Amino acid sequence: MPGRPDPAIMTIMRHLTLLIFILLLGLPAVAPCATNTGAKAANKAVDNPAVSVVSVQDSFRIEPLASGVFAAIAAAGSKATTNALFVIGRDYVVAAGAHMSKPVIDDLYAAIAARTSKPVRYFILTHHHTGYSYVDFDFPPGQDVLMSWQTWKNVDAEVREATTTSLFFNEGLTLKPGGVTVVLTNIGKGHTNGDVVVFIPEADVVFASDLLYVNSVGYMGSGHMTDWLLALDFLDQIGTNQIIPGYGPVSSSDDVYAFSQFFRDFLTAVLQHIERGDSLATTLETFELPEKYKKLDGYEQLIKLNLKRAYEDLSSNVMR
Repeated sequence: MPGRPDPAIMTIMRHLTLLIFILLLGLPAVAPCATNTGAKAANKAVDNPAVSVVSVQDSFRIEPLASGVFAAIAAAGSKATTNALFVIGRDYVVAAGAHMSKPVIDDLYAAIAARTSKPVRYFILTHHHTGYSYVDFDFPPGQDVLMSWQTWKNVDAEVREATTTSLFFNEGLTLKPGGVTVVLTNIGKGHTNGDVVVFIPEADVVFASDLLYVNSVGYMGSGHMTDWLLALDFLDQIGTNQIIPGYGPVSSSDDVYAFSQFFRDFLTAVLQHIERGDSLATTLETFELPEKYKKLDGYEQLIKLNLKRAYEDLSSNVMR
């Protein structure tokens, strides 16, 4: 594989990408709202996000990234299966995540309420896996949930009916919660069929959700392989120093590059089996990756599931 581009060139690309990102996606902001029942229990909360806060929940480790911008990193062994984000603006709070069961929602909102009495005006559902109706439905009454139109179709296809207000968009949307900008981009196909990336330009923070895994093979069961690679290239070009993955610690563009390299090597190995005419059964039985990848988190549990999805997706969309 070729080496990484010259750092000076990457810096120029980064700033140009960020500028274009803001100009193209700076759509009309959604007006703030003063009421939300999901965050009214914070009678003892503080509005200064810099103060030390005693943990009031077990699902997340809360990490401040900038003034009012927080990563919620899923705690090992907890109910949370993926990371989240929340942004405390002057007027209201914006939160984001996926795979949100009721206990996890309660814990995330408790962490927010411990830091501010402001309402969670919008929750950004970054994606939803069809068939998982026990997550992404149990938000507090009155909560507005933002998502891509593809994710809305996935949610609407479930046996459960969403009881909170769902707002969906096509390409992008910008929120202005006061003193900070939250830019949403519908990446389209990637980890699912409608992934949303969240960008906070003032803090140079990106929330990639499950488009990015750090030190893990990740879950690819709903993935669109070639589109996912393009999404990773997009994240790499942004070049932020603080990117919140779906799994793992707050990271940087170096971790995007590392996951991209694993992903490319994985797909190359799958394509070699397909080109030889190996069946899925043969591929599952004989598939091998370099030893360094076998040390990644989730390898034993997820590699065959990921392999099955990649084989089927590449056979249908690349090798036909």
